[in-house]
Amino acid sequence: MEVFTDVAVDSFRTGFPSFQRPTGTKTGSEPCIAVTSRQGQLLTALYSIIVTLLFIVCWKIVSLAVMLLWSVSRGIALVGFWNAREPLEATCFTLGYLKRACAGYHIPSPTIRLLLLAVVWLVGTYAAGIFVAAELISGKVAPANPNKVYVPRPPGMSSADIMRQQALVAPATLRSLGSAEAAGNQHTIRKYISFDRFPRDKESLQNFTYKYTVTAHDMGLQKWHDLKQEVSGQCKVDSSWFSKNVPEEDLDVYRPWGLANKTVDVVYDGERKTAPSATAIPFPYAEPNFLINNKAEHRYGIIVHSSHRASYRLGTDPWYQTETFTTRDNETDARINTPPGNRVMGGRPALSCTQNDVWSYNGTQFKNIYELTDEANIKFPEGWVTQLQMDFSGPRIIEVINSAGSSSLASATTFVGGVFDAETSKIEVDMKRLLTATWISSAYTFRNMLMVDAEQNIDNVALKGTGQPQDGVDLFVVSTPQVATLRLSVLFAIPGLLAFFTFVLGILTIWGRRDKERYKNIHFAEGAYLYARTQDPVKFRDIERLGKVIRKCKQTS
Repeated sequence: MEVFTDVAVDSFRTGFPSFQRPTGTKTGSEPCIAVTSRQGQLLTALYSIIVTLLFIVCWKIVSLAVMLLWSVSRGIALVGFWNAREPLEATCFTLGYLKRACAGYHIPSPTIRLLLLAVVWLVGTYAAGIFVAAELISGKVAPANPNKVYVPRPPGMSSADIMRQQALVAPATLRSLGSAEAAGNQHTIRKYISFDRFPRDKESLQNFTYKYTVTAHDMGLQKWHDLKQEVSGQCKVDSSWFSKNVPEEDLDVYRPWGLANKTVDVVYDGERKTAPSATAIPFPYAEPNFLINNKAEHRYGIIVHSSHRASYRLGTDPWYQTETFTTRDNETDARINTPPGNRVMGGRPALSCTQNDVWSYNGTQFKNIYELTDEANIKFPEGWVTQLQMDFSGPRIIEVINSAGSSSLASATTFVGGVFDAETSKIEVDMKRLLTATWISSAYTFRNMLMVDAEQNIDNVALKGTGQPQDGVDLFVVSTPQVATLRLSVLFAIPGLLAFFTFVLGILTIWGRRDKERYKNIHFAEGAYLYARTQDPVKFRDIERLGKVIRKCKQTS
């Protein structure tokens, strides 16, 4: 899937040294270089010509070998065919010969075979020029520029630090949501996300399970090709989280997991006219380092902010179930001629979820991201370790929801002028979009390192103490239409083959000149062929007449 905001032109490098392009196959990667897209087009055209020349040289080698090893002066068809400079010329000559000869006598089958050989060689020449040259381009990826890799230092505990960090994270989340929206068809969902709802035969969803996998290929890693993250989770609609409504403050109070010391207030819409949104809550473990030291089943919840959002149409989904109401003048947008007659009921249920994250490399599974980065003897750059631990210490979807803010739910896209469409708004639609965005955000963990700037003045932990990029911090690739990726195997093999066969042709030519009599006969036969091309080929159908022409050529030489 190539749906993204493009990276800046200085975020990647082109030319040598080469890099390893991840292939997603058993080989893992292949050596390549990146050039600009225009250079790629020019090289493709050039290599098409080189392949055509290669086939012409091979034709000359075969024809010269035939003339050196066997006598071709037995008929004008043989002389003309093997003296042709390339397959197209041989095809045209043989067709002309057959056209003139077919009316006068029986056409020998060897001539037909020669024509088939020439046609096959001709078609192969141009087909190879197209397909072999196309193999030169293996994609549109380029290695990262190490000087542009930015990993912000993890925030402190103060609200100011968290807000500065959020300012860096939010753009990447919004890009992921935009990509999920653009690619939000069933094919994309089936390809990347497994989503099963229950009950299947009812409109109102009660619980669901989901799975997705993020591989090293998805992340664009040049090394560690067997690295992958397998995520599986389940969520249920849980009304027990709703604790009470406080009418005088116009809000609902939620108590996640029934915890006495944890409450979340959801303010009704009232006159604010805001789109539906959501808040994700991780389970508050008593031990701060619990997830670092244990293989835990992550627990998190999602609380929807949809109460009293106005809608023209009825909603039946648990998050968007509506009730009728009468709109007061000060509760509607002045641009709305017909006020809505429905609004979402208060006390909407939450989603209570559990999730398992399994990281594996070379067949070994790790209990969490900390064990993978700290104890698995995988020598990631220090900046990568910091970024991976920030992104994957808990369910990735939590950060996606919270950093997206008012754009977190698909239902928000229907919000116009203080009213949204409750009928088409569903938990299932919201969660599929969020899970797709989560997959994109996870796959683009490294790509996002190139799309963050230092405007918040947060230290870049991808740098050494000297201010230089850490070793290996650029060992990933990014997709961009600005480049073309060239396979080194094709880049060097095609010119190498042309040089080799040109050398072979030269050796055969030198070797042929050592047998002066045969070499003369070859040239005399070529002279007879050139003479015959201006005459009626039927007159030269027998060996005797052709021999006379060759002898005449000898006498005049």
